[in-house]
Amino acid sequence: MRTSSFMVLTSALLCLASLVTAADSPPQKLEHPSNVALVENSPGPGLIYKHFPTNLRLYIFDGDKDGKSGCIDACAGAWPPLIVPPGDDKKIGDWKPILRDDGRLQWSYKGHPVYVRYHDSLEHPMGDGFEGKWHFLTP
Repeated sequence: MRTSSFMVLTSALLCLASLVTAADSPPQKLEHPSNVALVENSPGPGLIYKHFPTNLRLYIFDGDKDGKSGCIDACAGAWPPLIVPPGDDKKIGDWKPILRDDGRLQWSYKGHPVYVRYHDSLEHPMGDGFEGKWHFLTP
């Protein structure tokens, strides 16, 4: 009886220790371009990507197909593409430069071209779900 109680207690302590260790471990390192910031979402759990240095949220568009931007002309005025800075044109983790129709390089994340929203504010990013086609970019 004493041995089985000891084993149950030991198992419980090992489970608790593994939970504490997982909670205290730092978040995984996610590589990203120099003009992208990875920040803790507040309020709410989770990490989010923002444009650096403006701190505006980043978006993806359902109208993009096969890693090519479908947001051109007036669309690109309201939803500016996240342009690759000169000299920063190499793949970084899940981020890869893609060529736009206008000849500029735009960042894509896991094959999705990335944008900011011209009309967003820092306090109230309002593009998520816009027209059912625009969504926040999250890791």
